Order: sequence, then structure tokens, then C-alpha cells
Amino acid sequence: MSPNQTLLLVDGSSYLYRAYHAMAPLTAPDGTPTGAVYGVLNMLRRLRADHIHGYCAVVFDAKGKNFRHDMFADYKAARPPMPDDLRRKRKCCRNWCG
Repeated sequence: MSPNQTLLLVDGSSYLYRAYHAMAPLTAPDGTPTGAVYGVLNMLRRLRADHIHGYCAVVFDAKGKNFRHDMFADYKAARPPMPDDLRRKRKCCRNWCG
């Protein structure tokens, strides 16, 4: 497969959770938390630099139930709800990833 036909498909939700829990609490001058967004964008930048590709897509989990819940009743049952400040960062990341 030629590099210009390669698709990088990224689990944006996973990247966001990783960055949220790994990054220092960075903030913009107005106090807006930016650490998770900075971390996601850096991971994407690195991924794209390390892998020759023609296309790149970042996909975030949809809100609510999906087909996995039908297949496995306890899917994500032990996962705590998304923190409110992470929810705001998710929207920002989705805007940046377009």
C-alpha cells in the first residue's frame, strides 16, 4: 500500500483520557485549563510525524449506548462518569481535530 493511501485512525476519546490524567494542570492566561488539549495535540502531532500517511481521522465515542452495550450488558459499567472539566475539553479537542 502506498503511503498516500494509508489512513491513520485515532481513538480521540482514549487520547483525551490519557492526556487528561497524564498532563500537568496547564492553563491559558484567562485561567482556562489547557493541559489535556495540549497533550492530545502533541500526541497527534507525534503520531503524524512518525507515520507516513495520506489521511488521518480522529474519532470520539458517541454519547449514550451503542452496539457494544447490546453485546455485553456490563460494557463500561465500572467506568465513572466523565468529569465535567474533561467534558469541556472534549468539545475543544473535537473542534481542533475538526
